[in-house]
Amino acid sequence: MKWITARRRHPLAGYAVVILALALVGVGYAYVAPSADRAEAQTVAAEAAADDQTDVAQGKDIFVRSCASCHGLTGTGSDMAPDITTAGGAAIDFQVSTGRMPSMNPDAQMPRKPPAFTQDEIDDLIAYYEQEIGEGPAVPEGIPADAPVRADFEDEDSYLAAEAEYEEAYESYISGAQDTEAGMKLYLTNCAHCHSWSGAGGALTDGKWAPEIHDATPRQIYEAMLSGPGQMPVFNDMTITPDEKQDLIAYVKDLQAEPDAGGVFSLNRIGQVAEGFIGWVVGLSLIVACAIWITAKQRAHD
Repeated sequence: MKWITARRRHPLAGYAVVILALALVGVGYAYVAPSADRAEAQTVAAEAAADDQTDVAQGKDIFVRSCASCHGLTGTGSDMAPDITTAGGAAIDFQVSTGRMPSMNPDAQMPRKPPAFTQDEIDDLIAYYEQEIGEGPAVPEGIPADAPVRADFEDEDSYLAAEAEYEEAYESYISGAQDTEAGMKLYLTNCAHCHSWSGAGGALTDGKWAPEIHDATPRQIYEAMLSGPGQMPVFNDMTITPDEKQDLIAYVKDLQAEPDAGGVFSLNRIGQVAEGFIGWVVGLSLIVACAIWITAKQRAHD
């Protein structure tokens, strides 16, 4: 006890307590704060439909089994989920292709995960939605979606042909951008304050977060701008034209491929300003700590 009492009277004891308290608060917040990795979601696997069904009929079957329990048979919503009659095919494709829907808890923000349906099944679902449920921004044409998955093809040749076609379409769309620098300016102006300058995502209000976009396909990025999922604003083709969207998407894809040269102190590439501020605070804190230590030693000497 005498040892503890002596240490409590040390000139640096107060500073040590403050630093320890701040560290505990930071660690505690990081533990309880929501994140995409800790969010829980469940998906409903699609069952194979009969060969004699039409695409729209299969889409209806998927909607009834996986969507209607929350959104209603007519898509007008319920206490559990919003009205989707004006969401549009682009929103349906974005939510389902990123695995955020179907969800067992529509009120919670869902993380990105493998989709419950194949792209053909998603296309059938959208066809039924647009024919029977509602209208809104349509799925953009000519923009690459997810790369083909081997399990969706009966033989290797079919898969390789589809993969080659996808790669050609992807490279054609990305290389077709006219001004990637303009895309960078659009991204930094409209996207970086939530998704961060590196696309790693970031925290929002009310416990929400802007997801990272490293795995987003060109079509999903375009659809997100059209539909404004979650707290994201809508950037329709009048606000940001299709050509500007192409420039922006090309910049994002370049950003995704850029290596992280930050090493162990990259700070998740949160941005130059934030990283500089952290460096300034840490450096200043070390200077203050050294000054306190020097003066304490001087007082002890006197």
